[in-house]
Amino acid sequence: MASSDIQEIKALNAKYNFSLDEGNADAWASCFTADGAFHAAINGAKPKGTEQLQAFVPTCIESFGTMYHLTTNEIISVDGESARQKCYLQFFTKKDGTLDGYICVYDDWLKREKGDWKYSRRDVATKDKFTHLKD
Repeated sequence: MASSDIQEIKALNAKYNFSLDEGNADAWASCFTADGAFHAAINGAKPKGTEQLQAFVPTCIESFGTMYHLTTNEIISVDGESARQKCYLQFFTKKDGTLDGYICVYDDWLKREKGDWKYSRRDVATKDKFTHLKD
């Protein structure tokens, strides 16, 4: 496993985070393979494929409002053109005067396509939630 693979996968995580936080559906969906799937924590949603993934971004914004995704503690194993990753997600939201914080875990399957790492499947599980009501 090359250290460049690790850095490229971490860069994919950052692109995913910023794309979703900025509401850029095309950029977010491009983090996945064409048949990629996201098993979400929002009402059990499981969008699959580019079109469903793109359509899912407005659902996230509607559900959470302003979002900030931060991934940490990545454990990555690469096997040729495939990889697995497990990492923490610290997820903060602000909607209607309420600030929420979530601790989640991502479980990822990745494939290298045309030289770029992409998620073929990404599962997220919420471990804890914290709420702070603003005045």
